[in-house]
Amino acid sequence: METEVINDWQKNTVELMKTLHGYENPVYNPEAKCIELETTEEDQTKIMRVMINENAEPRPIYVKTLEKTIETIEEKDVDEILLLGERTTKAGREIIKETDEIECLTPNIKPHYKVSELIYSIQSKTLDLCRQKCGKAPQKESDCTGLQNGEYSCQIRRLSDDATFHAEMKWNGVLKEDWKALLELERNLAD
Repeated sequence: METEVINDWQKNTVELMKTLHGYENPVYNPEAKCIELETTEEDQTKIMRVMINENAEPRPIYVKTLEKTIETIEEKDVDEILLLGERTTKAGREIIKETDEIECLTPNIKPHYKVSELIYSIQSKTLDLCRQKCGKAPQKESDCTGLQNGEYSCQIRRLSDDATFHAEMKWNGVLKEDWKALLELERNLAD
């Protein structure tokens, strides 16, 4: 089984969590039917489980999934597990509420990050893309040649400037679209 997801919501959320929390080393866990990524923050071991079906599409977070997740916490000395799934059942939501070590994200549950963290992620991804495209990240605005005489010759620079404006205007929904556009640009650069 691949360790890549195909759903845009999961791709975007995984990339954001990787940027914010340093999740890495994706591996497929056949028992839990998910892709697992790990990180260590402030001496705490955290796992993100991306719930997928056999076609690498999002799947629901069932009670059985949560029971296996609790077993993992107890057996592996894990401090926190974040589950990304299509949805969860009412019984599943009750288990999540009762278990401090488990968090859950679905397309209908708002993610638990601050706007400042989204802005940081956009800035970090922008610098990564500059390094990919130009071989280095600009140290100051004038180092970037992607904007000359008011004309953009670089999509990365345009998206960066757009995101800066959207942050100043506090347009959070548009910032999420900026993040998605950066990820799409990254995929296109890789091709």
